[in-house]
Amino acid sequence: MAYRVLNDDLTYANMNTDLPKVCFLHGWGGSGKDFSKIDSNFEYITFDLPGFGKSVPFQISFSPKQYAEYLNKLIPDSVEIIVGHSFGGRVAVHLSQLKEYKKLVIIAAPLIRSKKTNNSFSIYKVFKFLNRINLISDVFLDEMKNKYGSEDYKKANKVLKDTLVMAVNDDLSTILPNINTKVNLIYGEDDLVVPIRVGIDSSSIIPDSELTIIPDEGHNMLRSSSEKIIEIIKK
Repeated sequence: MAYRVLNDDLTYANMNTDLPKVCFLHGWGGSGKDFSKIDSNFEYITFDLPGFGKSVPFQISFSPKQYAEYLNKLIPDSVEIIVGHSFGGRVAVHLSQLKEYKKLVIIAAPLIRSKKTNNSFSIYKVFKFLNRINLISDVFLDEMKNKYGSEDYKKANKVLKDTLVMAVNDDLSTILPNINTKVNLIYGEDDLVVPIRVGIDSSSIIPDSELTIIPDEGHNMLRSSSEKIIEIIKK
């Protein structure tokens, strides 16, 4: 079955059955095609999240929780397993609070805010403070965001920039203990985007979780470690 727009006339998805069992949610800047070496092993639906791939962007910024609330209306009732990579993993956690699934498989997702800082972030905090006390303008602050922000931030339009800020600030540490389904966590040993400490700390507070750390793997592991991910989904 080919990509098709769903009944919201906004979101594209790919399905190989009318009754999919596994739903795949991609990471920031990706699309459903990121799972092309994985999804065909299952009865599946893969989404292009609104604003990415072929799907039309929202007119306003959505938080990961709002993405989940929106997708909850589109995900078929037959789905038993949610697989989310990075940003999609955040959305998967919020989905687990809206409906009970057989399990979640969360790959390289920043579920807990990292305590690590760097010079660029510290510089930006100074500009943000100066803006708050009206010493620099909103326009200048936006210029500094574009200068010191991540590559994802620099490439995004205004709506997605605000969405990315909400995602970065979406600390799930108070939600993780309330997940009442099985959770398989997968992190890359050499991930420089989401360090394995995030996976370790997340696993420690999710009641029914299993953590897999893949050696010599980074953040974008969906193709290079597809066989291992398939194995974990099938557990």
